[in-house]
Amino acid sequence: MNLDRLAKKAKRMAMLALLLGLVELLGGLIVVATTLGSPSQSGSPSSVAELGFIVGCLLACTGLVTIVGGFLLMPLIDLRVLSKAEENWHYEQLRGAAESQRQVLEAIRDSTTLSDQAKQIAYRHKDREALRHAIREDIDKNDYEAAYWLVAEMEKRFGNRAEASQLRELIDSSRKGFIEREVRESLDHFDQLLRRFDWAGCQREMEQLTKLFSGHPDVQSLPDRIAKAKESHKRDLLKDWMDSVQKDDVNRSVELLKQLDQYLTPGEAESYIEIARDVFKKKLNQLSAQFSLHVTDKNWNDAVRIGQQIIDEFPNTLIARQVKERMPILREKASGASVPAVS
Repeated sequence: MNLDRLAKKAKRMAMLALLLGLVELLGGLIVVATTLGSPSQSGSPSSVAELGFIVGCLLACTGLVTIVGGFLLMPLIDLRVLSKAEENWHYEQLRGAAESQRQVLEAIRDSTTLSDQAKQIAYRHKDREALRHAIREDIDKNDYEAAYWLVAEMEKRFGNRAEASQLRELIDSSRKGFIEREVRESLDHFDQLLRRFDWAGCQREMEQLTKLFSGHPDVQSLPDRIAKAKESHKRDLLKDWMDSVQKDDVNRSVELLKQLDQYLTPGEAESYIEIARDVFKKKLNQLSAQFSLHVTDKNWNDAVRIGQQIIDEFPNTLIARQVKERMPILREKASGASVPAVS
């Protein structure tokens, strides 16, 4: 028997109680009225009339109580039905949650009872998607060795050679582009060093590029580029030096000759030794004349500066030794000349 049928039955019983109470109330009132309306023969109430009155009053009171009880019973039945319905709703919710948990537990139990091979089959699609995602992440990070390894793993596990081939082509293309960008940026820096004739910097950059990209043709050609650049620079220096010698530009000739010293081989230097000696001789004579002029004019500070230059640049010459002997006196005079006179 469900809740609605029980509620209906209880309401019918309450209605019957109301009807019974109404009948009792009416019957009691009729008995009381009858008793009060029939006079006794002696003019005083008899014991039968008194008993009828009492019975009527009791019957009326019982009916009244029954009616009141019936009216009170109706809302109590509704409250009980509502409470019972709420209890049933909570019960159904709990039973639904328990059923869901039971299904989850059964799914977990079923997955744990799968064999390794069955799991591989069940999760094959997810595993392939995870590998594809990992391969693309490694490509984006320029970690190409890891990407190649993952492709090989995918091919071994799933046997999809066509997809593995496409992924390798993708990795090759990305790696080639990355290498080209890195090599181009490094070669731009290398060209800047080459234009500044920074041969030590060029050598360091070449060694670094060879270590990273030894198979790149532009990197393999760097030694030849350095050698050709050095040879070209040496020819330019020789041309400028010979032009300076012909113009009798002694200072420029000496400066260029010092630069040429690091490029000329012993055999090449031998062919220019007489010209170089003549240039240095002219430079020494030039400095000697300047030194003598400053001493004659009592320009002691300039005389000390030129004298020290002769000692530094031509230490093994007779003039340098003579200047060196006079330097203490010249420094003393230069020191005296720098002290302002006291008036």
